[in-house]
Amino acid sequence: MELWDRDIAPYGEELETLDSSTRADLVLDVVASTIPLFEPPFDDFFPEAHSELVKSVLALRAQAPASWWDDAAFARDFLARYDLLPDVPTRPAVGPFLIALVRLFEAPGGCLSADDALECLSSCYEAVLISQLTGRVTVEDEKQDPKCQQAIACQADLVLRALG
Repeated sequence: MELWDRDIAPYGEELETLDSSTRADLVLDVVASTIPLFEPPFDDFFPEAHSELVKSVLALRAQAPASWWDDAAFARDFLARYDLLPDVPTRPAVGPFLIALVRLFEAPGGCLSADDALECLSSCYEAVLISQLTGRVTVEDEKQDPKCQQAIACQADLVLRALG
C-alpha cells in the first residue's frame, strides 16, 4: 500500500473541492477500472452472487448516469443484498473490493466525504495489491507489479479528470 499512499493519498485535500456526486462518480469510475485488473477474470475471480452485486451498481449507473447516486432505495437494497451474500469461500481481494462499494452506499445522508472517497479508492487498490502480491510487500514490489502499476496509473488519471 506504500505506493498508493505515496501516489494517490495526497489528492485527499483536493477531493474536498469536489461535490459529493462527483466524488461518488469518481469512486464508481475507479471500481469499474479495477474490474479488468483481476486475474483470473472478474466473473471467475468473484463468486457469482458477489459479482452480480457489483454489476448491479454499474448497471444502475449506466441506466441513470446523472442520478444514480440519489437513489436511496437502491443504496438500502445494495446494503441489504451485501448483508445477505452467501458465506462462501472467497479470494482475499474480494473483501476490500466490496468494502469500497459498501462505504460508497453507507455515506451518511448520501453525502460522500473526501475521506470516504479516498478510503474507497484505497480499498480498490488494496484488492488489486493482495490479488497480485503476498507476504511482506515493499514499495519496490508494488512498482514492479504490472497490475499494481496499472491500478495506480488509472486511479491517478481518474482523480485528475475529476478535479478538472
